Amino acid sequence: MDTQEEIDTKKRLLMAGMVVFAKRGLEDATVREICERASANVAAISYHYGGKDMLYISVLHHYMEQQRQRNPPDSGVTQESPPEARLRAFVKSFLMQTVGDGDPVNEYLGKLILRELMVPSFYFEELFERQCRPVYELLLSILRQMLPEADDATINRCASSVIGQCILFNFGREAIPLLTPELALTTSNIDYVADFIVGFSTRGVMGLKPGQKHCDNRNDAPAPQVMPVG
Repeated sequence: MDTQEEIDTKKRLLMAGMVVFAKRGLEDATVREICERASANVAAISYHYGGKDMLYISVLHHYMEQQRQRNPPDSGVTQESPPEARLRAFVKSFLMQTVGDGDPVNEYLGKLILRELMVPSFYFEELFERQCRPVYELLLSILRQMLPEADDATINRCASSVIGQCILFNFGREAIPLLTPELALTTSNIDYVADFIVGFSTRGVMGLKPGQKHCDNRNDAPAPQVMPVG
């Protein structure tokens, strides 16, 4: 069993890692800087975490768990709530977890999470299964409530669309305001962006209900128009 001193050192390393990784990323962060900030011996990271890479993944786990506790994806709703309300709670939670809460460290850690989604590191699969898979399953359950007769492939495509929009508004946080200023993703504008994503997604999902006319790109998509040359 770890002594209280060892527990304290491990916690200080985690907190220091959050600051340094947020500032420098995995590649440029150094063991020395983290240990100096944590007032720990340079061998402490290997002893407590197994190396810098494992401390990095521990930091991401800690950040995601912390943010999910602060912004749960089922906040204010239950399984009996209307699916649109459940979807809005999910989307707002996703945006809040990645945009941060005004704390610069949390904001940069949110960007690291987005980077893992866009350019996965060696540890992404383990991170996904532990942190993202349960949340993704929640999204699937919401969409199944909206489309009870849809097959798994359709539900997964809808889920990918919802997640893709959330990632886009985060990843394009600097560019989108230049195109559509009202959709700028800031802590004060999250409700507006969430409403847009949910409204857009709900209309698209409802269009897939039996009896609704829609275009399936695999079978019914119109042939592309060829522009004349010359």
